[in-house]
Amino acid sequence: MSLDELYNSGQIAKRLGVSRQRVDTLVENGRLPQPVGRSGRTRLWRAADVELALAGSDPSTGRLPTPNWDTVAAPENPLHLDVDEVLTVPGVWFDEPPLVHVRIWRGPAAGTRRTVVLYGALVESHGIIVNFAESVARAIAAKHLSVGEARNAWYFGFWPRGFPRPELQIHYVSFAFPRAHSGGALLDTLLRRGSRDAWTGEFDTPVWQNVTPAQLNRVLGTAPDLDFPPDTYTAAVVTELARGRRPAVLDFDPHGLKARLREITRLHAYRQALLAGADTRPGLPALGLMTADGHAAAAHTAEALGIALRALVPDAIVATEDYRLLNDTDDPGTPLVERRFYRPDPAENDLLTRYTKMPDRDLSTGAVHRALTTVRSLTHALADQAQTHGEHTDPDLAQALEAAEPELVSIRHLLDPTLIDDPGPAPRAITHCAAAELAYLATISWWGPADGDAHRDAALRGHLWEKDLDGVRTGYDPFGRMVLHNPTTGALAVERPRTLPAAPYPDDAEVAATPGSMTAFVLLPDGRCDILPTDPRYSYDDITWGYGGTGPETFARALSFAVLPHPDPEHPLTLEDQAPGTDTRLLDLTTSLPQHEPLRLRVGALREAHPDTP
Repeated sequence: MSLDELYNSGQIAKRLGVSRQRVDTLVENGRLPQPVGRSGRTRLWRAADVELALAGSDPSTGRLPTPNWDTVAAPENPLHLDVDEVLTVPGVWFDEPPLVHVRIWRGPAAGTRRTVVLYGALVESHGIIVNFAESVARAIAAKHLSVGEARNAWYFGFWPRGFPRPELQIHYVSFAFPRAHSGGALLDTLLRRGSRDAWTGEFDTPVWQNVTPAQLNRVLGTAPDLDFPPDTYTAAVVTELARGRRPAVLDFDPHGLKARLREITRLHAYRQALLAGADTRPGLPALGLMTADGHAAAAHTAEALGIALRALVPDAIVATEDYRLLNDTDDPGTPLVERRFYRPDPAENDLLTRYTKMPDRDLSTGAVHRALTTVRSLTHALADQAQTHGEHTDPDLAQALEAAEPELVSIRHLLDPTLIDDPGPAPRAITHCAAAELAYLATISWWGPADGDAHRDAALRGHLWEKDLDGVRTGYDPFGRMVLHNPTTGALAVERPRTLPAAPYPDDAEVAATPGSMTAFVLLPDGRCDILPTDPRYSYDDITWGYGGTGPETFARALSFAVLPHPDPEHPLTLEDQAPGTDTRLLDLTTSLPQHEPLRLRVGALREAHPDTP
């Protein structure tokens, strides 16, 4: 804190146009705050505390009063734009630190010095300005504001057109600033540390109020850049505009058309090589096809990849048409941002046309299922090649196959909504090992990883801490699932299934689980131990019990899916589709079990209350 951020009684008297004795009276009756310390015999007040008191802020929170934006005094001259930058916000838990656009105006208005902060929701991190408003404001204040400014500035959050609503939005955001009651020792420390390091204002309990662009213009005395075309309010565009380059030029491809066309081209090239009988030429990842009848297998693979291409094409067609319409439509933000739309080249257009003409009759449930199986097989094979640095590593093809998989799953669901997809196992680390986990470990065969399973091993290792990797062993359970275990640290990673068990569990099997492990096991009477599958139709797969929440609901759905009978196993019933009362019974069971005690449930007992027919 610097000296110009502190008031003595003489400065306060001058600020108010009263005597020093009157200042003492205002302090005694609570209209002004108590001094925070002394410098020699001189009493000192935090300037921000005095200004908040004079502004009529809430004395319990330090929250500034909200002005009437239609009548607030406009500055005689436009406020000066002192800060215009993209700011990285620390202390927020994302894979990459989020970014916000920060603009700060300063200048005289209505006899005081006005500071206005406008922070904007960039395309790169839209939600940050609401969900972490306190972190955003602290980051801005720490870099650009003194203590007095931090507590007295007007803060506005800005959402551009298109997200989350078609029209742009501006919110005035007020924060509470709880006052610290400290003596001279704190003051001396702050004076030694300097103003930037000593900023101690806390932004608490944000409150939002809608503000119109005209009202913000009145506050600033000028109209800031707000009318960005949808999806163009990016860090790159803001940087260009701050440098005075207007309009900013943006390569515009929010639908990822360029990447999708690259995937389509790569899959087509591989398919053409297979159709030409070149399935074993050097460098071609014809993995899984090098058999005695390799050419026949190649033809089947080519057929499957044709369907995968057909699944990828619609998104590219929609994006191409969307860009064409946008290019032909005048946007009010054009003077601010020039959008350069990605356009397919002639060869890419020919590919889109070719696969669009594939007859819909070729998209039968069986054909799509075969295509999905082929795509997954090749994806796993390529992942293994990448992990082992094999000669057939092909990251572009792997990316294209990974893009095709969810599209094929979507088509198959449209063709048969009741068909259960096999999303593959879900890698999971287990941190609480007790009786259930030890029973499972006793059934593991400790060898591996097998040839072709390097990618599975890598996926499981990614769920362990680095300290647990030294001395880890690899094995397989009786159902072929990979397991990693460190006997020294106790770390355990498993592949949790999301498909029905190969055979129904016998009535004398038991479901067992340990509090905190998020995974349930099935102890079979023949000595094997299975992992209880979760229902793949729901995104959550962590199992807990003993309270009303997502974990116990996931557990109830898993019991319905894996333990109760289904008339047609190809189309298992959901929890809600089971016999009337089943959902209530299972949910009551999983929410009422003792939350912090190990769990044991007999499979037969779960079935006894289940009617024969749903």
